[in-house]
Amino acid sequence: MENFELEDAVKEVMDGILPKKSRKIYEAQYDTFVKWCCQRKLENVNEDVLLVFFAEKSKTLSSSTLWAHYSMLKTMLNVKRNIDVSKFYKLSAFLKRKSEGYKPKNAKVLTLDQIDKFLLEVPDKDFLMIKVALIFGVAGACRGKELHQLTISDVTDMDHALLVNVRNTKNNVDRNFIINNSNKNGIDLIEVCRKYMALRKPETTHSRFFCSV
Repeated sequence: MENFELEDAVKEVMDGILPKKSRKIYEAQYDTFVKWCCQRKLENVNEDVLLVFFAEKSKTLSSSTLWAHYSMLKTMLNVKRNIDVSKFYKLSAFLKRKSEGYKPKNAKVLTLDQIDKFLLEVPDKDFLMIKVALIFGVAGACRGKELHQLTISDVTDMDHALLVNVRNTKNNVDRNFIINNSNKNGIDLIEVCRKYMALRKPETTHSRFFCSV
């Protein structure tokens, strides 16, 4: 098989394995490893080479990041060089030892009562957009990036509820969710959102849903 045919075949395989958004990150991780090998004049990739590579990385990376890099490189080496890194037991043991005692930072989580208190007591004048972002975030389990990318056409007022379409998600799969007035404390969530939507200026030059009003 000619080189260009091999490259096309590899690309086709990668298209089936990795989402478009993730592919560049995986390829960048692979390129970093290849450059590292070239600098040390290492031609063959084996467990000892990878062990030294990740030992060096472990000096500057957290345990969670180290595992993420390992996962990406494992996939790339399997596809591009047919190397099954999962069989490298010394490497796995090394990474597990590095993760021992690691405690991830837990994000602070608001309780439902705290959310209701915020919606009820904080003045709309200064915090209306934050209220709506909170309502959307809780109702749709949205990431910050997903809220930022929402456009006015993604939100449909159906009288009894708001239909929200989330595009460009982390998993590359669009999803929908509904905002209705099922709040146990009787907060009119739809009206809070409508109040914010009504403040949008006609001269706004972009279609983002969340913006300064």
